[in-house]
Amino acid sequence: MNRTKALPVAAVALCIPGVALRALHVLHGFDIANNLPIAGDPWVWYLAGLLAASAVVYAVLAAPLRRLKKTPFEQILGTQSPGFRMAAVIAGLLLFAGGLFYLYLTITTVEEDAAGWARALEIVYSAVTVLCGVCMIALAKAQGSPITEKSAMLTLVPLLWSCLHLLVNYRMTCVDPKLASFAFGLVADVMLVLAFYHLARLLYGKPRPAALAFFSAVSITMSASDIGGIGLSCLMGGGTLDWSAKMLLRGSLSVAACVLLAAELAILCSSHAAPAQEHILTAQPE
Repeated sequence: MNRTKALPVAAVALCIPGVALRALHVLHGFDIANNLPIAGDPWVWYLAGLLAASAVVYAVLAAPLRRLKKTPFEQILGTQSPGFRMAAVIAGLLLFAGGLFYLYLTITTVEEDAAGWARALEIVYSAVTVLCGVCMIALAKAQGSPITEKSAMLTLVPLLWSCLHLLVNYRMTCVDPKLASFAFGLVADVMLVLAFYHLARLLYGKPRPAALAFFSAVSITMSASDIGGIGLSCLMGGGTLDWSAKMLLRGSLSVAACVLLAAELAILCSSHAAPAQEHILTAQPE
């Protein structure tokens, strides 16, 4: 499985051209007069081609992990690595702080024609985001010891958060005539849901570590490319599109969640995962 070790590196490295192409798409792919997509814009196809090609590469690199379908969770993702714990804690803290800030924006920002249920949904989303951050920090500690039924439940909150994240993003953009500007972000959110689903599935269903690796890698590249490209386009002049603070924050929260997925992916693809677990087991009292 030597080639599998390259998967985390590829997922992060391909964010660089992804960010550049997304920025060029934002800058040149929309009409100045009405902010609608320009027909025949080549940058959207360049970006789509890069993401499609990266998905093929990830599928090839993740394929050897299919042999681990019957391997226990502790042997696949068990680790006492300080680097993993640091990444998980950083992701958790970012989500915790981001959830609180999103709640502040929801309470203080008045949106025209916003339904009461939509506002309530965003408040629930903020609360689940905060809870997800706490669970990510707890999960970092849990993966350093044998998994119990209680600690296994920590994987369910990120899954719930990713579903709410997709729902809120879709609710905020589905009626926008500039939907094409949000399309890549929405697809990235779908990949995020699938990645956290397969993380939870390692404990609550038939494990599919290859699928976890694939969807994690795709989520990392797409989420970082989307919000990174938007940020770069703002630095390069901003283009014609206006981005709300909530939309930018939700994109940043996607990247924060991907920090945990990147750490999980590194452990999953590392050849030291099994030896690390053996160390964990031998360290436990009889």
